[in-house]
Amino acid sequence: MGGIGKTTLAQLAWKDAKIKSKFDKIIWVCVSDPFDELKIARAIIEGFTSEATNLVAFQSLLECIRKTIENKKFLLILDDVWTENDDKWGQLYNSLNDGLHGESRILVTTRKEKVAQVMKSIDGIDIGVLSLDYSWLLFKQFAFCDMFQEECEKLENIGRVIVGKCKGLPLAIKTIGSLLRF
Repeated sequence: MGGIGKTTLAQLAWKDAKIKSKFDKIIWVCVSDPFDELKIARAIIEGFTSEATNLVAFQSLLECIRKTIENKKFLLILDDVWTENDDKWGQLYNSLNDGLHGESRILVTTRKEKVAQVMKSIDGIDIGVLSLDYSWLLFKQFAFCDMFQEECEKLENIGRVIVGKCKGLPLAIKTIGSLLRF
């Protein structure tokens, strides 16, 4: 489900000092739709080397990935993966897996459980929606951030109706709350 906080959670891991200390390199690749294996392969290489690659053939890119990641301890974050096509992921996955160091990790964010299966995910985390109480707390942070307590109380009823319509989705709550900042 979109707007539930998958990317935000991955960003917290990406920025965390303790996690950074465990890896030689952390690479973030936004996959999105439509799936473009050439773009993804280039982004992985460029994330490791910090240089643009002039390789154009997919097989050359895959070989470069294998060589580039060999014996490196890394965290690769593949954000917003949509494609469930095993054929498209197969070659890229094999290249990553061939060069994967024992302590390296690949973190994938996706809306689709089938994608996690295709990516051979070991530990999936299903992120649920926020409870009404947490939704209300988040909404208050964004909508009422500069208000006094008594002003907040006057707007609580309508605020709770709005929160209910957001269905526990953090992105919706933050967006609406920010737009309604009183």
